[in-house]
Amino acid sequence: MRLPPHERDEFEARLESLFGDKLRPVEESFDAIQRFKDGSFAMGHLGLMLYTNGYNLRGTSTRHPNGLVYHDGENLFGVGYFSKEDGPAKHLHLVAPKGPEKVAAVTSFIAAVREAGLAPTSVYVRHLPPEDHAAFLDAGFAPVTKDPWHPVAPEEDETHPNRVYYLDTLFDEQPDGSLRVRNLPSEEHRRYKSKSRLAFRRFENFLRRNDHLQFRIRPYGYTEPETRKARAIVEGYFEARREQGTLVGSTPEDYRALITQRPGGQNERDYFAYLGGLLLPDGEEIPVLFFAGERTGPVRASLYCTMTMRFPERLTGVLKDPTGFTAIPQYVWLTVFQKMWRHGIREVDAGGSEVKGLDDQKRQLGGRAEKTHWVVG
Repeated sequence: MRLPPHERDEFEARLESLFGDKLRPVEESFDAIQRFKDGSFAMGHLGLMLYTNGYNLRGTSTRHPNGLVYHDGENLFGVGYFSKEDGPAKHLHLVAPKGPEKVAAVTSFIAAVREAGLAPTSVYVRHLPPEDHAAFLDAGFAPVTKDPWHPVAPEEDETHPNRVYYLDTLFDEQPDGSLRVRNLPSEEHRRYKSKSRLAFRRFENFLRRNDHLQFRIRPYGYTEPETRKARAIVEGYFEARREQGTLVGSTPEDYRALITQRPGGQNERDYFAYLGGLLLPDGEEIPVLFFAGERTGPVRASLYCTMTMRFPERLTGVLKDPTGFTAIPQYVWLTVFQKMWRHGIREVDAGGSEVKGLDDQKRQLGGRAEKTHWVVG
């Protein structure tokens, strides 16, 4: 459901008249965001663009498609505006509030917006770690059960916990500096401790059987040809999930900002964006993956987009033998983790999930649970 044309534009213009220079586009706020990074998942340039974006069809902004950030000098949070899937009513979203007076800043922001007659419906504050969740509840905010965002995923992709990967449990570093995929060591992962290692090997064997193909992953440069390939991967991923009946909440448009807007800093230092494909003998490349994440702490990063094209029937006439191709997600995740390791990352937060099937995939790769929450104001 798309909002009426310019409705979010008008709403954002009113917010700007209320808050002035405290409200800025995300892409003009990178320096401010950098100061609030604390290792939490959404507090990054890419994270705030993802969760406040104006490309979503249920909250389109032509003025600020990468979303907005509120920053009063001491506190900071993202500002989005969306409808639910099942109705036209709009809702203000405040994302990952940080700062010494974050609860007071959010409370004051909501009060000012409501006094101006702009937010009569439920306001959602999201990406709250447990201690912040408790603080907002103590301040009078309601749990999300008061007004769930979605009947299947009441906290959208925070319904199931974030999955965090501790890379030294996934790899053994060899004397020559190379990384070997290892069995998962914890009791929690006992039933599938060798699943990732065997999947990695299956895809390696697939590449050997299809030796006319070259698999390559390279840093993403945000050029126009690259953005076309990344969009094709994201749209293909969502089309496949739609066909499977597992599409809940997120849309391909949510990822447009991550595809088109370069974050602050340098790739493979401050952020980690990769495009990958299968290179044919004639030089044509078939795009098969787009990953985008960001350093959120000295040794910690968040991954916001982790999409692969995993269905061999979409490569009709290209493969000699499709056996093992379906292991491409695990192979790509582990290969990207290896690249991030080489740039000092040891912990990767891959976010939460709307549905149990997606959470199971992340858990079986070795991710450990770290829950974040929503509240309703």
